[in-house]
Amino acid sequence: MKQLAKFSIEVRANDFVLRLTDDDGDVVEFATSAEQLDEVIGVFNDLMEELEGED
Repeated sequence: MKQLAKFSIEVRANDFVLRLTDDDGDVVEFATSAEQLDEVIGVFNDLMEELEGED
């Protein structure tokens, strides 16, 4: 499995570009809507809350 090294989000006129870079320097780009980014953020926040609840 590849390891995420960094990511960025670029704003475009009608959407966003989510750019993921792995530890080998390979880049994958995804066009995404604001709603999709919100969903990713929501899922991440839910996971973080679950992990904090395990302490």
